[in-house]
Amino acid sequence: MPTIPSNEQFVGISASEDLIERGSAQTNSARTIYTYADIQGQSQSAVAKTGVVISFTENEIYNTSGAAGTGNITNDLTGAQLGIVQKLYHQEGSAPSVPAGWVLMGSGTYSTTVLNVIYAEWCEGTRVEYWIVQPA
Repeated sequence: MPTIPSNEQFVGISASEDLIERGSAQTNSARTIYTYADIQGQSQSAVAKTGVVISFTENEIYNTSGAAGTGNITNDLTGAQLGIVQKLYHQEGSAPSVPAGWVLMGSGTYSTTVLNVIYAEWCEGTRVEYWIVQPA
């Protein structure tokens, strides 16, 4: 997947241009030219998952608002990547435990009476920062 360096200038290409066989290998005055396909290739959609074992290798949404997860939350940090924030729908009569390396950010608390949405981001080692919100 191409990554656009922050010091590069994006040069737009007219929609009428044929983008076939154009790629970021092109240069113009020592600048890389990126096509729409290069930019579009960077977008990542989330994968729907079920359960409460959270990993950080791709964008995922765990469970749904209509079928929330239950039980204690665990993680699989194998191959974890920075910048991936996972979304977890969870609802239980008691607050779930989280792994020892998880650090609650902010003042959000788990509610045992409504749906909780938990966001978690791996930072380094076993540290995962997470926050909890509920629908208004």
